[in-house]
Amino acid sequence: MRTQTSILEAKVNERLIDARKQSMRRLGDIEHRLEYVDVVDEVEYVNDAKANDLNSTWYSLECMERPVIWILSSSSEEVDYALMNEIEVGNIKAFIVTGKHFEKVQASIRAASKPIVHCDSILDATIAAKGFAEKNDLVLFSPGFVDLENFTHYKEQGQQFRKAVREMRI
Repeated sequence: MRTQTSILEAKVNERLIDARKQSMRRLGDIEHRLEYVDVVDEVEYVNDAKANDLNSTWYSLECMERPVIWILSSSSEEVDYALMNEIEVGNIKAFIVTGKHFEKVQASIRAASKPIVHCDSILDATIAAKGFAEKNDLVLFSPGFVDLENFTHYKEQGQQFRKAVREMRI
């Protein structure tokens, strides 16, 4: 009986994951939500600036099937960085953190044993991400936190990320 239940649970989980992936593909048509930006040196760059909370970012990361270099923000507004421990980091190659509260993020993901880099700007973060990326990797700009100290709106962050990616082509 337990075997049949386990098989049924696995099938339900598989269907939920497939449904989530299909939903995320549709979201890719929304500006700043899993928005394809460009491919530079065989690395794809995706703008997910609208994901300015950990639940949205978690959802985005769950749908990635390739190694990810994750560019995220830090924020004085966030009180519980411990939620970072809930995110599956198996496909994350490196964390690139922007914002003034790097230490809080670093402390919450230290157990991940992945490289963690602090950058002062989205341009610097994009350049740092390129340094970790290899052929067929994906650089995901998905802030995870609202950064009101440096930006007035998530769209501003997304536009800066797009510009940074374009500048790498020059």
